[in-house]
Amino acid sequence: MNGRADNTVDGMGRPEQNASMRRSKAIGRGCHDPFMKKASQARLAWVLFILIGSTWPWMAAGKDLLVTDFGALGDGRKVDTRPIQAALDAAGESGGGVVRIPAGTYLTGSLMMRSHVCLHLDEGATLTGTANAADYPLVTARWEGVDAPCHRALIWGDKVEDVSVEGAGVIIGNAAMGALRSPRGVPVVEFLHGHGIRVEGLTLQSTHMWTLHPEFCEDVTVKAVRFQTIGSNSDGIDPDSCHHVLIDGCIFSTGDDNIAIKSGKGVEGRRAGIPSEDIVITHCRFIKGYTSVALGSELSGGIRNVWIGDCEFGEGHAALELKSRAGRGGYAEQVWMTNVVVEREPLLEITANYSFNPDPQGIEGAEGYTRFRGIQVEGARVEGPYLMRIDGASKSVAEGVTLRNVTGQCRQSSRLSNVRGLNLEGVRVRVKSGPDYLTNNVEGNGIQNAAPLDRMRR
Repeated sequence: MNGRADNTVDGMGRPEQNASMRRSKAIGRGCHDPFMKKASQARLAWVLFILIGSTWPWMAAGKDLLVTDFGALGDGRKVDTRPIQAALDAAGESGGGVVRIPAGTYLTGSLMMRSHVCLHLDEGATLTGTANAADYPLVTARWEGVDAPCHRALIWGDKVEDVSVEGAGVIIGNAAMGALRSPRGVPVVEFLHGHGIRVEGLTLQSTHMWTLHPEFCEDVTVKAVRFQTIGSNSDGIDPDSCHHVLIDGCIFSTGDDNIAIKSGKGVEGRRAGIPSEDIVITHCRFIKGYTSVALGSELSGGIRNVWIGDCEFGEGHAALELKSRAGRGGYAEQVWMTNVVVEREPLLEITANYSFNPDPQGIEGAEGYTRFRGIQVEGARVEGPYLMRIDGASKSVAEGVTLRNVTGQCRQSSRLSNVRGLNLEGVRVRVKSGPDYLTNNVEGNGIQNAAPLDRMRR
């Protein structure tokens, strides 16, 4: 991308040292919106907790184990599932350790991680999934918001703690296995009910399936990972009802959403009632994807306390999209985006009328409308088709949306419908054609050069 945020980011997405100082200043600023002001001290505490806490070194106990000592060949022809799994089991049974995969191409089915074990791929090492569905046993996991029979991921863990998948190698999901449906296909990495999960340094590749899916996990760090995916459903990261997540210095080029934060769908998601919360996304490059950072549409358990900062956005549907539909219920609130450069895509989309992924058991009545509130963007440079679109529900309007210190130019007008408490401060974005804003049922401050929204043009 041509543009850069205020901080300098190298080719791997790593920040310069002075970026952390600017970041701490940005997250500590006060704000005028009452809802956001009430949450500002809390957000500073949890953002700093995640950023500082996640830098503590994670060390596996025990010695290094080479998978080649267990019989793995890494010749790209022999299936190495058994020897690699034997090494992981040996490390787990001894209380922990590092399982090393040296350079080579290792053909494998699903591998089950063990607690206190680090799976390390050396430079030149590639794990690639087999094309045999029998190599991926069936488990129950979430798929598009509901529990369903699913093929186990290539790298999989259930109820594990202090687990790391790291290194300079590549993990490639099999394209045919990713495309399976009924039961769901094979993700690249998936953890259920885990604590202390770390994925770092790798390149992850997938086709027609989610790449990294932590579900009901706590304390998740994804650092300096490159996501390269092809096709629909090939999201990069899908934190699903997770707590304390750091995504730092990653690079995304995906066929679907780069990051999609979720928390279950419909009656089942509300019954589980576990939100995705306290999520920090920082120093990432979003090269291309359907949406760069999406909240929803499966958000019936709620999403809150999401902070996005010091990132670069390239091509997609939107840099930040909050999406839901009638019957979802839940909420998306306390979302901050600061110090970003956005090229070739809109800055912000909010829709209560998402047309995909319907609910087989939707939430009825007023509770079925999602609450969008407390969304703040501060410090952005944009150059996309339009600045933003907000399509709130007439029965549950979007509340407390603030844009502050946003500059750049766009080709078209922003379209805003059913919004209360819209606050625009220091927004200096030149629109090449038409008024700056087309509005319907919008209340707020700083809205200039606006005209009524012609519904026939929507």
